[in-house]
Amino acid sequence: MDISKITMLSKRITTSDHLGREFRELFSSPEANIKGVVYFFMSEIPIPRVSGKSNILYIGKTKQTINKRYSQYSDKLASNRSGIFYKHIIENYGGIKMGYLLTDTPRETEREFFSKYCETHLEFPPKSKIG
Repeated sequence: MDISKITMLSKRITTSDHLGREFRELFSSPEANIKGVVYFFMSEIPIPRVSGKSNILYIGKTKQTINKRYSQYSDKLASNRSGIFYKHIIENYGGIKMGYLLTDTPRETEREFFSKYCETHLEFPPKSKIG
């Protein structure tokens, strides 16, 4: 899985204080306004998986911008089980970052990355349900 071509958003989340606000700032990064992408929520430090390690927490796709797709969910990501999960990542794996790949075929590209992730690590990314 060649994640070296991922464009990273400039904002990173390194504190769990005011996590909803941190997510809003992440999704407001200038790079979050590109349409038609496969995007990745990632930890700074790789996490042990069934096979190997990975810093990919979630693989998704959107035909719209990341900002439009996620800005309304900032508080939801910071609360309940998701909030507990992301706070754990911040405190134990150095923080949260986000990147994307521009693509004309988001669905196919997402499927390729998801399939490769599962082949490499023998499981889904921690926050992904199905690719």
